[in-house]
Amino acid sequence: MDLIDPRNVSEIFFDGIHEVKITKGIVRIVLFSRHDGTGTIEARLRCPLSELPDIIQSLVIALANAARSGRK
Repeated sequence: MDLIDPRNVSEIFFDGIHEVKITKGIVRIVLFSRHDGTGTIEARLRCPLSELPDIIQSLVIALANAARSGRK
């Protein structure tokens, strides 16, 4: 599998988003995975609220491009 980012950061596999909070200009997103019916917190992501629109836009573009290339 090709790496998206060459910085050698480990990948996180998760099943969903447990919680999203915005406090004092910081967005906190808790990701979870299910193991044998039990939810386990996998990661907590944090970013400035001012960066959130760019992050969402980048994610949507990347997913749309992946879906387009998957249809070929």
